[in-house]
Amino acid sequence: MTDTTGRIPLWLIGTLTGTLVIGLIGLFFY
Repeated sequence: MTDTTGRIPLWLIGTLTGTLVIGLIGLFFY
């Protein structure tokens, strides 16, 4: 599990996208 896409790790991308999606859903259903 040491494979990374360029310089950014996949887990970091997943965490950021997950946070953004949760934030958007929170805004829509606020």
